Amino acid sequence: MTKEVVLERFSVLHASDIDAFRASVSQFLTPHRLTPRGAAATALRTDVAVAPLGPLSLVYGHHRGCELDVQLTEQIDYYDVNLSWGGRNRITCGTDEVVVDQQTAGIISPRMQARMQLSNDYRQLHVRFERHALERHLEGMLDELVVAPILFGTAMDLRTPAAASWTRAVRLLVGDLDSGGLVTQAGGDSSWASFLMTGLLLAQPHNYSSRLESRRQGAHRPAPVKAAVDLIESQPESDLSVERLAFEAGVSARSLQRHFRDHVGVPPRVYVQQVRLARVHDDLLATRPGSGTTVADVALRWGFSHVPRFAGAYQERYGVPPSVTLRQVPPAPSL
Repeated sequence: MTKEVVLERFSVLHASDIDAFRASVSQFLTPHRLTPRGAAATALRTDVAVAPLGPLSLVYGHHRGCELDVQLTEQIDYYDVNLSWGGRNRITCGTDEVVVDQQTAGIISPRMQARMQLSNDYRQLHVRFERHALERHLEGMLDELVVAPILFGTAMDLRTPAAASWTRAVRLLVGDLDSGGLVTQAGGDSSWASFLMTGLLLAQPHNYSSRLESRRQGAHRPAPVKAAVDLIESQPESDLSVERLAFEAGVSARSLQRHFRDHVGVPPRVYVQQVRLARVHDDLLATRPGSGTTVADVALRWGFSHVPRFAGAYQERYGVPPSVTLRQVPPAPSL
């Protein structure tokens, strides 16, 4: 039986060279080392296809001829849902281990370094979501700032109704792209990315799941928290000491600290810092090359008086120094 051709219209590689396969996949995902198991690397045949859809990318890889060991050499800075189109992949992230097959997907979150064991004739689709986009999407669903990376459970059980529905949607998208259907004709409509981000955040447990559930059930933050958050988000560059926030919220500093711990998950000063970092990030991304704007200019604009300390906090949140974001080349156009 002939196997289905996946994203053939978006093929970027057909090769029998293991180094070419590694280099191609590294270009669209994360740098890594590949080591053949058993058979010689000369027996390897590989295919890679990539379909970009704005903040979402589909990266398909197929190899046959031998098993492969994979070691990521850098932490990933995006969200990567690994779906098997045939064969198995054992993913190890720290103490977590998941076998990706027809019933289970594997999810790698930012800052993770993973090892993988790919079976012979393994066909895998990586559903890649850019970190900033997924976290901003969650902020829209929560109507509040996401102050730490989303950390998904590593194993996604595709037999649960929500996960099964999400996977069917991914397969529908792949089929539409393969046939040159509506997505291609619409120029890569990013509504697919939005739909799949919402679905993933609802289908797979993560560290914000309880907050999402509370939001869906109509739970609201206490008035003092809302008042403080509104002030922080409207004037993040101003003096936002705990004392001022407590005064504006009409409660004691100790009471405000307790409210933030219970309903926001971090102290007020951390929330202030994360809002400021988000504003800096947006400004750095929007800065045109040659404008003369510096990282220090933007940091000071948003209330950071100690630039080296700011740079460390920025790299902790976004995974790169602010200078890298400032120099970032705009992403390639979508389909």
